[in-house]
Amino acid sequence: MSTPGDSDTRLAALQAELQSVKRREAEYRVKMIQEFLDRGERNSYLHVLREECAALIKREQEASADLEILTRKLEDAEARIASLTAELERARAPKSKWGAKPAEVPAPTAPVPGAPFTYYLHTSPFRVYRDSAFTLRGWAWPVDGRKVTAIRVDVDGRTYAGKLGLPEPEVVAHYGLQPENPQPGFEITIETPAGRHSFSLEAQLGGSEWRSIMRTTIWCEPRAK
Repeated sequence: MSTPGDSDTRLAALQAELQSVKRREAEYRVKMIQEFLDRGERNSYLHVLREECAALIKREQEASADLEILTRKLEDAEARIASLTAELERARAPKSKWGAKPAEVPAPTAPVPGAPFTYYLHTSPFRVYRDSAFTLRGWAWPVDGRKVTAIRVDVDGRTYAGKLGLPEPEVVAHYGLQPENPQPGFEITIETPAGRHSFSLEAQLGGSEWRSIMRTTIWCEPRAK
């Protein structure tokens, strides 16, 4: 038969055990809250890093676009200088007393017509080429949404076929999916002999017509051996 003293002892033990359970529960809740806060801080830091990465990519694209514009301006200036020089030489040339016409220079082959594209080049062609070959990587979408069926680079009339359909998940995430061109990435390796050359990045649309994405002049100066 239990005594009042035994009951008090058991009650005290139960209360102590209950307090221990409550304490462990409180510690567990504090730990869970701290882990939640830690995850939030890590996620916030990851978000900041992603924002900084996106800003750096945008700055790189803007710098590349500025360089392309500068190259265009230089090419236009050179074309004007060449035209004025030719006109000056014609004015200085002695007149033939027989009135013979100067020999006509054959017109160069007409370039592939251009078309509006949204594109970006990861390896910029606006550079001085030092090696014997160069690999152009980037992505391109025709504004009209037609399917790109082939990609190439034309260097002084010689064409180099490229690999098409490479994944560009960040592009799709940013611009949305273009149904006919779900993987707009490409890669083209060209030869770069010494000297100055015309350069045209071109895409075949719908399996038929070729259109130029961009054109420029490139300069190749191999490293001294």
